[in-house]
Amino acid sequence: MKEFLDTPIDIGSFELSLYSILMFFSVIAVAQGVIWALRYVLRKFLRNANFEEGTRFMVMRLVRTVVYFLVVVVALDTAGIDLTVFWASSAALLVGVGIGLQNFFNDVVSGFVLLFEGGVRVGDELEVDGMMVRVERIDLRSTRVITRFGNLIVIPNGLISGQTVRNFTQGESATLISVDVGVAYGTDVQRVKTILLESANAEGEVIRRDQTAVLFNDFGDSALRFTVYFWIEKPFKRKLIASNIRFRIEEAFRTNGIKIPFPQREVHVHQAEAPAAPSAG
Repeated sequence: MKEFLDTPIDIGSFELSLYSILMFFSVIAVAQGVIWALRYVLRKFLRNANFEEGTRFMVMRLVRTVVYFLVVVVALDTAGIDLTVFWASSAALLVGVGIGLQNFFNDVVSGFVLLFEGGVRVGDELEVDGMMVRVERIDLRSTRVITRFGNLIVIPNGLISGQTVRNFTQGESATLISVDVGVAYGTDVQRVKTILLESANAEGEVIRRDQTAVLFNDFGDSALRFTVYFWIEKPFKRKLIASNIRFRIEEAFRTNGIKIPFPQREVHVHQAEAPAAPSAG
């Protein structure tokens, strides 16, 4: 029986015995049971530790990848395969691949930073590069978000961690936004203030109405410039809310005879004197 198990079998450039092949698959089979138990314990630990869903997913994927890699290495070594050539070629390969995949590794590392720091979580409403989005899922390399129009966008994690991202969900439960407006010189500024306050507070999405405020910002080139500030609970709808308030302001201005001026420029034309006619002779 032993002689039968030790019978050499040529597989490409490798010479293996039946015993080595059986040992290889035995290690794989045992490892599957260990991996299943490890996943069960790790999943339970992460859930009890109140980790975010995205963090649990990332940790489970990383652990599974590392464990499978180690299992294969151990199985090959148990089968008697010399891994020296494998390690040497892998090192050279990793150097070349690493240079070509710098952005990929940057995105992966950024994904871990996002998850473990907790700066971005599934369900958060963010402003990324001037665009309002809601986080649907954080993966190993990228983050999936939904825009206000329901479009799915995949953003590399390196892009999110590499710039200033405004998170409207974490921290203050309400968001302060503003609407700018200009009126013609000679307008009753107190009347303008009253209209802006009433227009903002008439919007159903505005909260903390006692904190709505109007600032007289500047004497512009052609207009008196005001800004009305107000609080909302749904930043994902902030552009729609601001638009509704602008409609009310414009209607109130027309009703009260308040004009929103066009930019004006004064142009001075200087006419040059005609050159004197040359004298005859």
